[in-house]
Amino acid sequence: MAKKIIVLAGSPRKDGNTNTVVHWFADAARKAGGHVDVIDTSALNYAATGCTECMGCQRSDKFECVIDDQASPVIARIPDYDVLVLATPVFWFGPSAQLKLTLDRTFALMKFDDRKGPYGPGKPTTLCLIATAGGDLEAGLNQVDATFRTAAVFMKCRYESLLVPLAPPNPTELQGRVDVKTSAAELGRRMATEA
Repeated sequence: MAKKIIVLAGSPRKDGNTNTVVHWFADAARKAGGHVDVIDTSALNYAATGCTECMGCQRSDKFECVIDDQASPVIARIPDYDVLVLATPVFWFGPSAQLKLTLDRTFALMKFDDRKGPYGPGKPTTLCLIATAGGDLEAGLNQVDATFRTAAVFMKCRYESLLVPLAPPNPTELQGRVDVKTSAAELGRRMATEA
């Protein structure tokens, strides 16, 4: 059965390296029968710069952020998907601010109970990272990978990643990297069919 995949793409460059890899991934996933929605987190209109820790989501029985802006309905839809893909360039040894603005607000998808511990709606079942960087693996990619691998353990879901080191400053150069395109396409096919 083909999977439903949501990609939170956090690159501020519309035609940058990260979005190039996302395009290859999404195209292959769709060709494999997957349903893929790509959300450009840098294009959303935000009423707040990240989670405000208002705790409104914790006082509600719904798994959604109470801030009224374009990010809230995106966050509320995440449990409808089998696979959550986080796509980001590495900025200052971490994910981009554009991704973090949305990602921090996914706090609303968890409830914290003193007796039961943290719990959520149960989906997605796979967390996937696509990350690009101008440096090598030690220049931020491994740190980002470790962060999201830890998040997958917390979410009790499977984890996969595609790390693209030494991505060229000019994104058109990456378009000629057959190895990266092949890896992105293979990951897309797997997420559409196996996740």
